[in-house]
Amino acid sequence: MKLHYARCRHGIMPQLSYLCAWRRVSDSLPGKWPWQDAEKRKLRSVPMNKIKTVIAADDVPFHHGDIIDYVYGSNRDKIAELTDLHPVRITTKNLKRELPRLAEIEAIFSTWGLPPFTPEQLARLPNLKVLFYAAGAVHGFVGKFQARGITVCSAVDANAIPVAEYVLAHILLGCKNFHRNSLLCRRGPWQQSDMPAGPGCYGETVALIGVGAITRHLLKLLKPFKLRIIAVSRHLAGQPEEAKALGIDKIVDLEEAFRSAYVVSNHLPDTEALRGTLRYEHFVSMRYGATFLNTGRGAQVNEKELCAALVERPDLNAVLDVQYPEPPKSGSPLYTLPNVQLSSHIAGSCNNEVRRMSDYMLDDLQRYLAGEPLLHTVPPANGIWCRESTGLEG
Repeated sequence: MKLHYARCRHGIMPQLSYLCAWRRVSDSLPGKWPWQDAEKRKLRSVPMNKIKTVIAADDVPFHHGDIIDYVYGSNRDKIAELTDLHPVRITTKNLKRELPRLAEIEAIFSTWGLPPFTPEQLARLPNLKVLFYAAGAVHGFVGKFQARGITVCSAVDANAIPVAEYVLAHILLGCKNFHRNSLLCRRGPWQQSDMPAGPGCYGETVALIGVGAITRHLLKLLKPFKLRIIAVSRHLAGQPEEAKALGIDKIVDLEEAFRSAYVVSNHLPDTEALRGTLRYEHFVSMRYGATFLNTGRGAQVNEKELCAALVERPDLNAVLDVQYPEPPKSGSPLYTLPNVQLSSHIAGSCNNEVRRMSDYMLDDLQRYLAGEPLLHTVPPANGIWCRESTGLEG
């Protein structure tokens, strides 16, 4: 049985009174209706005075269609059932017009395409308590919200899951030197003894650059495999016990990471301080047949120097899910180098996977309404969630 609420001068009480009367009759009947327990639980979970909420998001160029339908789907209806949802979705174009109607808003729901609220506009939302952001990194806007004491919840942990899964697959393939082997197989019949094969996934060394949400989930996925994991992290450099607990065997610097590992995977955040961090000298120092994976950001790699290293070292492999710019410009050697594997930024949440992000935010909404601790809050002064805001930290 579904509750329906109607706006009137007596609020929702007529509907509740009707429901209670119906229940007194039904409860007096012999036996027990199968829906009764579930319906009672649902009644307890619905707030008597619904908080006012709004959805705010611009459509984005990387998705054709309504970004809210894409990310939230039926969760938008659930938000409308649990809260008093503003009837108009806020965008950059209508924000100025709608702002006077939003003074009582307590929570904003968004995803990729959050309109760029100014501090002055946020000041006109005096009741705003929480932003539920069904996407990952929030460093571009979190400071403005937290400066006003507004809690920011992010689905960065949800988005980390598919990225970690993508990286796991390529780590295992990289340890087999799959990409170079497959390239040579396409040239025609081969002599098996002449074909390259990696050392395999038993006892080999894998380097992870940066230890944020993605790396932490990846470490869980790597546990069943007997691999030696080294990592680059300033935060963990002085905390060997914490590193060990995460599944990291040793904290190293960038030079040792590239020099020692058979697979090197970049997980640095997108900050100005880290642009061009990964350079020619790192790539040419890699072991024979090694693989470099990038699911961080393309700008962290000096791509001109990467290409030079790949020409000089045709034995190396580069798997680049991100580039800079994205996609690479026409004529870029990344399109033609045989030892480069490109993908179009598909490691992160896409299609069915994006619903997980709004599921996380809906879960936190229900916790918020119940007065329970939220699970996905962004710590103060931490817009990247993983303590990697100023360098090779994690």
